[in-house]
Amino acid sequence: MNVMNWFISLLESWGYFGIFILMALESFIIPLPAEIILIPAGFIVFEGNFSLFYLILISTLGSLAGSLLSYFIAFKFGRSEFKKISKKYKKIPFWNVKHLSKSESFFKKYGFITVFVSRFIPIFRYVISFPAGFSKMNLLKFSFYTFLGVGIYNSILILLGYFAGAEWNYLSSNPIIIIIFILLVLIIGTISYRRLKKKFE
Repeated sequence: MNVMNWFISLLESWGYFGIFILMALESFIIPLPAEIILIPAGFIVFEGNFSLFYLILISTLGSLAGSLLSYFIAFKFGRSEFKKISKKYKKIPFWNVKHLSKSESFFKKYGFITVFVSRFIPIFRYVISFPAGFSKMNLLKFSFYTFLGVGIYNSILILLGYFAGAEWNYLSSNPIIIIIFILLVLIIGTISYRRLKKKFE
């Protein structure tokens, strides 16, 4: 059994609860790309062992849970703790002290669309909840746009795995194809991340 098949078996054994936990961790700044979780999970749907509706719902709720945890941590500790953290993460947009005023102003004007769009951008999607919390963005709107963004993105990844089901034997024996896809997503995300970062320099 190759690595891909082993991982699929692992996801099947963990079930929906495992998917929920993994997606919550993925949204809470843990370097665990959604692509390597949800594309194989989509194949499990193809096999008939997961429900498409429940998988999309559970994975989206997991992403929302992780995002809310980040949001509440930032909301609670606010500026004082932010200044300490920013010393270690000066390269991340919104985390530098000199960017704080800009980020708060930016979120007041474009916070909702920023939260939504960021859910499609690898790297940035992991940190967006923190500036939203620091800026005290409306919780209901933050939750709605987060749920909408991650719901769409998770659905795309799951459907990729589902529709690749017929070719999965080939893909699972040639994981380099999936690795290339993930790298392309990361490259696009990095480019988008850097362009957005320039707005706060």
